[in-house]
Amino acid sequence: MEEARTNSASNLWIGVVYFLIFIPLGLCTPALPNILESHGALWVIPFATAVGPVTAIFSSLMFTSMADRRWEAQKILGCITILGSVFVWLQFSVLQWGWSPWWYVFFQGCNVLISAPMIPLISTITLANISDPQRNFPLYNLCGTLGWLSAGVLVSWLSLDASTRVGEIAAAVRLGLGGICFLLPMTRPRGQRAKNWKEVLGFKAFTLMRDRSLKVYYISAFLFAIPLAAHYMYAPKLLSELAALSQNEVAMQSLLVRVLPGPSAQMALGQVSEIGAMLLLSWLGARAKVKPFIVTAMILALIRYGFYAGAGYSGMIYLMWIGVALHGPIFTFFTVTGKIFVNRRVSESMRGQAQALLSLMSNAAGQTSGALSCGLLFQMTGAGRVWIGWTLFWSILSLLIVLCLAYFAFGYRRKPD
Repeated sequence: MEEARTNSASNLWIGVVYFLIFIPLGLCTPALPNILESHGALWVIPFATAVGPVTAIFSSLMFTSMADRRWEAQKILGCITILGSVFVWLQFSVLQWGWSPWWYVFFQGCNVLISAPMIPLISTITLANISDPQRNFPLYNLCGTLGWLSAGVLVSWLSLDASTRVGEIAAAVRLGLGGICFLLPMTRPRGQRAKNWKEVLGFKAFTLMRDRSLKVYYISAFLFAIPLAAHYMYAPKLLSELAALSQNEVAMQSLLVRVLPGPSAQMALGQVSEIGAMLLLSWLGARAKVKPFIVTAMILALIRYGFYAGAGYSGMIYLMWIGVALHGPIFTFFTVTGKIFVNRRVSESMRGQAQALLSLMSNAAGQTSGALSCGLLFQMTGAGRVWIGWTLFWSILSLLIVLCLAYFAFGYRRKPD
């Protein structure tokens, strides 16, 4: 293992994989609301956002349990990445073919069922093969940030903000990425063979909830993901509506719009600020404490939705840009800090499953609940139909963040690792 930790040439591939693994997400996620609306299918976005997390609930735990107990993590990652590329292509192709939007939901579910373990697996591989994870892990995540940023800007530069062609590009990138995964450092399983069906499916990961600090963080990740689901579901749509208002004509002629010409590119402002947040976290290294960063992330999320509510009330697109830019520190301070925290609190034999449980709580359970509840709230408030609806929508979500902040601030108690 020490040889793997010091083999910088081999670890270079980790950075490449991080860069490429986030490109399909950067291509598709910000553009999805406008793509669906262009096909008259915006109504399906809550279900499209929810179906992936639902299907991912068990696949993340199962595949990472295999990596902890039976097979090399980089081989599992390569296989599921290649297989998932097929479903990425299909989910956007069916929209182009004029099929029912429910086919998009179906293939989206198939894609996430297979590819949900990708982020937990690359996190496990990275943390197992790098020296000084507290300092270096954020730098590898920075490669992913650059991948998402590049993809989002490319979509708008090519005028593909509402085009299904982004799915074709994403599938091609995912296919190539699958081959590169086999070049990652060998990451052998550390745990013993599974003794029963619970260990095979990765259910043993739930025993980690006995640790109070882990339990509070996991539950906070679930609660926090519910209001945050609305960011990529509806912020791109609001950006498009604000860009069409006459009062924003001067803003739409600014240098920022010439560089980031469409909503997908403007959503990448979050990745721009994420670069600075990652570098800050890397500089702090082991000095980075969990609670201050988590609390800061939640406060910034509250401020962001305040800007969104203000943009919906005043019609000023500047407020949206400021709010989008806050995404970087919110993601870094909550998610990346949390991954480091989880890694150093659990034994080596459980680290893959611990990362998968975090993904389950936030991306699966949290995103599912968030997608459905935010979709319902979107309809109830009239957002997208009347301007006051946008203000009500983001304001109510802000109140949910306050409740999440209160739970974590009073529930978390730091214990020695």
